[in-house]
Amino acid sequence: MIEYNGKKVTPKVYAKHQVSDYLMKLFDNPEVHMDKDFANCTQREQAEIMNQVSLFEDRIHKLLGVKLKVLQAVVTLKNLYRR
Repeated sequence: MIEYNGKKVTPKVYAKHQVSDYLMKLFDNPEVHMDKDFANCTQREQAEIMNQVSLFEDRIHKLLGVKLKVLQAVVTLKNLYRR
């Protein structure tokens, strides 16, 4: 029996969540994983690179079919501030 966060899951679901968990660590602090050339970029270029990383994060999680609680919370906060 395979369990993930106390729930019985299939091998596919387990693998999907393991990959997602690993990638979340990467996306939580992408600057750490950039090579030395990133430091040579201007602030504007670095900001655009980080924006592209963020877009990849969204695409990857949609591909994996994993909902992001963190992003859902941010969207909820943004909606609250709009009122």
